[in-house]
Amino acid sequence: MSVAESLTPTVGVRLKRSAFWIVFGIGALVVVMIALALSGSGNTQSRPLQADSATPSGAKGVVSVLEEHGVSVTVADSATDADKALGAGNATLFVYDADGFLDARDLAQLTKKAEDVVVLTPDFADLRAVAPGVRAGGAEPADAALVDAECTVPAARAAQTTEVLYTYRIVDDPDARGCFPVADQRYGLVSLPHSGGGSLTLLGNPGALSNDAIIHGGNAALALNVLGVHDELVWYLPTIADVESEAPPTLGELTPPWVVPFTVLLTLTAIAAMIWRGRRLGPVVVENLPVHVPARETVEGRARLYERGNARGHAIDTLRMGAVSRIAGLLGLSTGASVWQVADAAASALARDPHYTRGVLVDDTPATDAELMALSDSLDDLEARVRAKIDETGRM
Repeated sequence: MSVAESLTPTVGVRLKRSAFWIVFGIGALVVVMIALALSGSGNTQSRPLQADSATPSGAKGVVSVLEEHGVSVTVADSATDADKALGAGNATLFVYDADGFLDARDLAQLTKKAEDVVVLTPDFADLRAVAPGVRAGGAEPADAALVDAECTVPAARAAQTTEVLYTYRIVDDPDARGCFPVADQRYGLVSLPHSGGGSLTLLGNPGALSNDAIIHGGNAALALNVLGVHDELVWYLPTIADVESEAPPTLGELTPPWVVPFTVLLTLTAIAAMIWRGRRLGPVVVENLPVHVPARETVEGRARLYERGNARGHAIDTLRMGAVSRIAGLLGLSTGASVWQVADAAASALARDPHYTRGVLVDDTPATDAELMALSDSLDDLEARVRAKIDETGRM
């Protein structure tokens, strides 16, 4: 066996081999960073009724008009910020919780700090907290016609008409007044006295304040008269920061303090052990190909595998394929001749019984190692006899 020269690649060689993957990894990282940057910049103005958003769903238009009329608008992203912005309470609080981040109890506590409150599309829990005598009345079609005010609330009378999306029913509050009525005593706006001295307004159409719809119908007049009562307006859109922290403890909170240091120490110990044990094997040796292996070693190795697995059928089939191919060549048969044709031709050439040649080449199945050896000898004998017969015929 000839062994080629063994070479251990240097650091430079390894870097050259890995150059493509290094460049590919850096390029992929750059693409991911650019995608994250673009996605982050594109989401800065994506919230509905965001005060500084000029998108169709934003509210920059109505906020700008309010500021032109002398109203100072303070944007709040959490209940804490809204509470600080309300100050002494001589202000209007606008709340729109589109994603349900704010708890109803926190909403009730916050509304007590403002003199006038406007709550846009409150849900069932919010209504029970701030307006127990009012219930949700369901939604109207998005393409419904404009609805007349038909009430004595000044802001609604100034608007005259507006769209109605979500409605409310007054079930147990004699002081509540409903505006923009639809069928079955349902209203698009409900106004009721507020503990702060002003009024609490429940408005059921968030689109009425958006940049896209503020100029339709009486939306502009409604927004200015509802939100511009005081010189101070707190524009509060709850965020994930308002989610209560009373949720079940996380896995990290339940984990004992000694687990993390112990895990780190265990990991470092395992790495050190792998390095220590790995060095005993020596450096990786690269052997240039091809490597020449003598045919005898291959045959012996395959024979041992057949013997270990008692694969007598595979062993005899391998011997038969070689013998059939050689006998067919000696008899001048084509490569497409079947094993039966080869067996019959061999029987004819040797003047032997075809059952004998077919048994040797096809039918006989060895059940023991002794039978396997005997059948192997028969194959050799048959091939030798055919070869001798062909040689004899050629000399004659």
